[in-house]
Amino acid sequence: MDVKLFRCPNCSADLKFDPNKQLFCCDYCRGEFTQQQVNAMTQQVNENKQNQYQKTQVPTSAPEYTRSQEQIKQDQEFAENTRLYQCPSCGAEIVSDMNTAASFCYYCHNPVILKGRVEGVYRPSKVLPFSFGKEKAVDYFNEWTKDKRYVPNDLVSEKQIEKMTGLYVPFWVADAITRSRMTAKGETVRTWKSGNYEYTQTKIFDVVRDVNIEYNGVPADGSKKIEDDLMESIEPFNYKQAKDFDMAYLSGFLADKYDVDKDAVYGRIYQRMFENNRAAVDSSCGYDRLVDKQLYENVNKLRWNYMLLPVWFMTFHYKDKIWEYAINGQSGKIAGELPVDETKMKLHLLLIMAITTVIIMILGYFIGGYLL
Repeated sequence: MDVKLFRCPNCSADLKFDPNKQLFCCDYCRGEFTQQQVNAMTQQVNENKQNQYQKTQVPTSAPEYTRSQEQIKQDQEFAENTRLYQCPSCGAEIVSDMNTAASFCYYCHNPVILKGRVEGVYRPSKVLPFSFGKEKAVDYFNEWTKDKRYVPNDLVSEKQIEKMTGLYVPFWVADAITRSRMTAKGETVRTWKSGNYEYTQTKIFDVVRDVNIEYNGVPADGSKKIEDDLMESIEPFNYKQAKDFDMAYLSGFLADKYDVDKDAVYGRIYQRMFENNRAAVDSSCGYDRLVDKQLYENVNKLRWNYMLLPVWFMTFHYKDKIWEYAINGQSGKIAGELPVDETKMKLHLLLIMAITTVIIMILGYFIGGYLL
């Protein structure tokens, strides 16, 4: 049976019909179209040869490549020297070298059990080593929380801090050359008064912008367990310090095994690149407004690296919720939402009210005595 796919006129990704909006919507460029618009715009692109260029569709799979004998040997060595620990509570899978004892899950803090070896296909191509140890990471965290007077005491307790873990997080890192071409009508509006009349002059210009931007190292984490926003918040990483993967870097640390492949993260990477492209295009125009705007986007020479990036990671159980904190293991940048201890906040407010009341009473006493 033949299947007909509707393609986004902007980026050529698959369109999905949204029954709530009754429109065809694109998950990548956030475009929304009626069926008539999709058909008309697609036909216009095909007919408008002078403004059209070859577009690369969002791939459904990564380009295949042939592994060398050396790569096969390295994958076998990786499989023989790594161990996989599985948390029976949340299902997280932890990768470590054969000498590292993984005694608890860095997500839920429950004990983990030895599962077996890791397949060589999970061997990264690069690793970015940790730049500082746990003691420095704890200093960063304490400095970050010291001015937050309402955080629960348990969050910064010695027992909790001991659970901070050095974790290599799996990342897919993409290099690409992108092209964005925009056509639009640019309008400039001038208004002035003369006598009792107000005049408005509108000038309309044909606008064409065509930009090529090369991206190196656009990251997206490959772990379902870790929030994407949390990982993006501790960027950037300096990939110039990345090393060819060697098991020695895992010694004393844990590593997460990717469970989101590069095809699944491509949409996030695509969106990050072209949001930047669109901002660059718009900022170059300088008109009062743009109308009849059309955008064509293309990705060329897409290249992938599977990398392990260093993160000091800690979770905290509080009021039936798991709070996650991440520290960039290279720069020390911290991200995470802090809980509020409502009891501490109420006591602090009561203290302020009590001090304020005492001050008012003392002032009233002296003022009353002076008047008498």
